[in-house]
Amino acid sequence: MNSKLAIIGLMISSVLAISVSAQKLTTQQVILQDDKSGDHLIFAVPSGEYKFESCKGNISTGGVGRVNVSGCKVDLQDISETRRVVAEIDLCSGVGKADIAFQGDSLSGRVDPATFEFVVSDSNTRDSTFNCEPKAIDVK
Repeated sequence: MNSKLAIIGLMISSVLAISVSAQKLTTQQVILQDDKSGDHLIFAVPSGEYKFESCKGNISTGGVGRVNVSGCKVDLQDISETRRVVAEIDLCSGVGKADIAFQGDSLSGRVDPATFEFVVSDSNTRDSTFNCEPKAIDVK
């Protein structure tokens, strides 16, 4: 009887631990900062609210995408006729990438609005910030 109670107790504590760790992730913000350009994307889990800023040309966009969390992997997607924001982050390894494309506001006299495309490749999400300061170079 005691072994059954111990097993049930372990099962309950495991469920509680999983619930607590999932709850921590739901309030987390994920930041990707490109290793070379400093361009950055931030989004909230699970609301999917995101903002992207390019460090060149004062270009930015934001919106709300769909977030999927599976283990250590977090994905963000916002795809429509005027934008494509796709991000993949592995929280365990601290690596992420994003593909961002969107149409800017029409400039006067232009029929078609300008299209902007960016790729964010972050080899260490743990040192990412939401600004254009260059990342520290790890010299070994």
